[in-house]
Amino acid sequence: MVNDLILVLVSFAASTAFGIVFRITGKDLLLAGLGGALTRIVLIILSQFIPERFVYVVLSALFASAYGELLANITRDPSTYFIYPAIIPLIPGDLFYYTMTGAIRGNASLFALNGTNCLLTLLGMSVGFVLSSTIAHYIRRTLYRRKAAVPRGKK
Repeated sequence: MVNDLILVLVSFAASTAFGIVFRITGKDLLLAGLGGALTRIVLIILSQFIPERFVYVVLSALFASAYGELLANITRDPSTYFIYPAIIPLIPGDLFYYTMTGAIRGNASLFALNGTNCLLTLLGMSVGFVLSSTIAHYIRRTLYRRKAAVPRGKK
């Protein structure tokens, strides 16, 4: 429990720091950091109930992307302002490190296990973002058609 809380706080800090590098300012910076913390919470909760890494990473990436799209619509900022910092907790830096350690030391089992998990995580992130951006595209397109169908002066 304490380790999870530390992970959430570190995710908030890392996402906020990435937001600073990405030149996000003001309340948007706090919202970007909050996206990272919430994504970590979703990842922790899903990993407790879903044993397959790919599945819980896809769902976490869907959450991060949906969070970014929602805040982009609310704040009228680009969605990348919120999506990129929110995905920071999903990046498998530790898995990549252990994969390379296994490769350098010639430990095939360490390399294979962590390499597979690293690839599953990256693939899950990609699938989650593609699904979320596709859904957001169709929602925007549907809303645009509805607005275009309303005759002028009848709003």
